[in-house]
Amino acid sequence: MKKCFAVLLALLLPFAFAQAEAINPFLEVPALVTVDASRTDQWISFSGLDFSSGMSVLRFKAATDDQLIIRVYADSMDSDPIATAVFRSFTKEYRYNIELSGVHDLYFAFEGSGTFDSWQAFTSAAEIEAAIRAERAEVYEDSVPSRYTRACAHGGTIEKFTYQAHDLFHDGALYDKAAFVYLPYDYDTSQTYDLLILCHGIGGSEYEWGMTGEDSRVKRIMDNLIDGGEIKPFIVVTPNGRAGKSEDHAAFYRFDEELRNDLLPALAERYAVDIHDRSRCAMAGLSMGGMQTINLGLGRCLDVFSAFGAFSACPTTNIAPLTAAALNAHPDLPVRVFYSICGTEDSIALASTRAAVDNLLPLTNQLNERNFVLQYRSGGHDFGVWYLGFYNFARMIGAAVP
Repeated sequence: MKKCFAVLLALLLPFAFAQAEAINPFLEVPALVTVDASRTDQWISFSGLDFSSGMSVLRFKAATDDQLIIRVYADSMDSDPIATAVFRSFTKEYRYNIELSGVHDLYFAFEGSGTFDSWQAFTSAAEIEAAIRAERAEVYEDSVPSRYTRACAHGGTIEKFTYQAHDLFHDGALYDKAAFVYLPYDYDTSQTYDLLILCHGIGGSEYEWGMTGEDSRVKRIMDNLIDGGEIKPFIVVTPNGRAGKSEDHAAFYRFDEELRNDLLPALAERYAVDIHDRSRCAMAGLSMGGMQTINLGLGRCLDVFSAFGAFSACPTTNIAPLTAAALNAHPDLPVRVFYSICGTEDSIALASTRAAVDNLLPLTNQLNERNFVLQYRSGGHDFGVWYLGFYNFARMIGAAVP
C-alpha cells in the first residue's frame, strides 16, 4: 500500500515536518511522533488534505504508559477541536465519529506522553470494520491463543442480575429470573456500551457459559481483548434462554418475547446500554442458543439486533431459504455481522449448520463477503469450538466504531 510519510523534526518546539508529496487521508498516514510530558506545545500538521469522499470516522493508533491526549483541529488551532482521542496504557487505537468533506489542513496537538503512530480517515463504519478484520488475519484463529485466557490486570466485573419476566406458559404472572452480566474494566455509567446477549444450549442455563466469577473464560477473553485495545469495551449478558417457567423445549422458541418485553428493558434500566439502537446490539449462542440466534434473532428480531453469531447451531435451526426470506423482508435493516462456526466432527450440529448457512449467500442481498463469515474446523459439539466462536465473534463486533 502506498503510504505518505511526514519527516518530523522532533527536537524543535513545536514539531515541524515537510510533506514529501500530497497525502491521501483515506490511506494510513504514519505520524511517528514521540510525545514528551514535559513539553506543552507539541503539535504537527498536514496540509491540503482532500476529504471529498466524505470522512465519517477518524482512526488513531498510539501507545502510552500513562495517558496521551490527541486533539485534532481543522484549518486553525484557534478553533475548537473537531476530535479528541484519549489513550491510556491499555489503549492501542481510538476511533472517532466525525463528518468532514472538502479540502482542509489538519493539526494534531498532544498532551501527556507516548507515541502517536498513525491516523486514517474512513468513509463509513463498515469500511473501518472491514479494514480492521483484514489487517487481523488471526481473527479467524482455529483455537483461542493462550494469552487471551490468562488473568488480566485490568479485569472487568461479573454481576448476577435479577429481573422480572412474564410466565408465558402459564398465567403470564411476573416472576424473578436471573442472568449474569459482564461489565468491562472501568465501566462508566456516563457512557453507552454495546450489548451482546450470549445464549446457552438445550441442557444449560445462565450458568453454562461459566460467566460467574474471576476464572470465567468469557471474562478473560473480554478482559484481554479490551486491555490490548483490540476491541472496544462492551457488555455481555448470559441469560436463561427458556421463556417462562416451563422446562419444555418449546420454551426456547418463545424467548424472543421475553427478550423484547422483559430482559432488554430491564437491562436498559440498570445498565448503560441503548436497546433501541440495533447497531449496538448483538446476539449469539451455542447449539440451541445458535438456533435461537438464527431463528429468533435473524428471523424475528432483526429490528433489535444487527450482529449475529451462531456456534454449532442445533438441528431445529431454520434452513437457508427461511432465513433469507426473513432478511429479504427487511432490506432497511442491514446485517452488520453474521458469523457461523461448527466442528467438522460434530455429529449433532454439523448437518443442521450446513443446511442453515452454506447456501445462504446467493439467496439474499443482505449478506456478502464482508459481513458473512463461515468457519469450519476440526472439533465436536463442545466448548473447544464454542469458546473459539465467542473469541472470533467478539473481535468482529468489537472492531466497530464506538
